[in-house]
Amino acid sequence: MSDNHFARDVIDRMLDSETERHIAEQKAALAAHPDWAEGHLHLGLLYRIHRTLRDAAKRELLRALELKPGLAEAHIAIGEIYLAEGDFARAREHAGFAAQFGNPRLLQQIERHAPPQEPHT
Repeated sequence: MSDNHFARDVIDRMLDSETERHIAEQKAALAAHPDWAEGHLHLGLLYRIHRTLRDAAKRELLRALELKPGLAEAHIAIGEIYLAEGDFARAREHAGFAAQFGNPRLLQQIERHAPPQEPHT
């Protein structure tokens, strides 16, 4: 194992550990307030940072949107996950919602960088 690979592994483990601490704190806050949409958004963002928790991130972000459909930041966060997974249709859908709710950032990124949308038949 090279020195760079070893150092990167140590740093990743430290970041995962710190993120796990924040996740535990956010889960405790949500236990007291389970219908707090922004809390689910924050937990989803923390899960997204952790290297192995992408599915949990999607669940939390979708829960945030279930509680508060106009939460643009949750639409952006889940849209970015879909974009990273290559699911451009879902990414565009959430980017469009985020733009409707006042934040066009992801929609603009998709329009600049994603493959063109396929026509509906």
